[in-house]
Amino acid sequence: MTSATSTCTCGTFTTTITGSFGDVRYCHCSRCRSKTGTAFTANAKIHRSQWHLDGPPQSITEFEHTPGLYNAFCSRCGTPLYARSDQDPNDIRIRIGGFQGNIDVTITGHVWVNSKATWYEIEDSLRQFDEAYVDASTD
Repeated sequence: MTSATSTCTCGTFTTTITGSFGDVRYCHCSRCRSKTGTAFTANAKIHRSQWHLDGPPQSITEFEHTPGLYNAFCSRCGTPLYARSDQDPNDIRIRIGGFQGNIDVTITGHVWVNSKATWYEIEDSLRQFDEAYVDASTD
């Protein structure tokens, strides 16, 4: 079984994912753009059994941006650690940009393109969705 690791910018946290990252989506929502300062983020939905976060729990800051939806950050450097939902307690959403090496991913599309940055043009042939999409085969 393969694994991949990532650390936050200050090194307080290490995230390890075991197995495939599976279905990865490029998210163009204004919230992701605001948090990262980039045109989009690459996000994966990971089952909690594949995910391990090593670091002091007291150094995690969780922000509830919508009722029941949380983003977690390293309280020292601000690196995004995960996102979680009260409605989906078995899964974590992570940004894959910090993982090093050859990771097993399948990019499945662009989501929230109705709020993408006006200065960015999507030029690949991946599927595009005005909002989020749910693929029953991956959920």
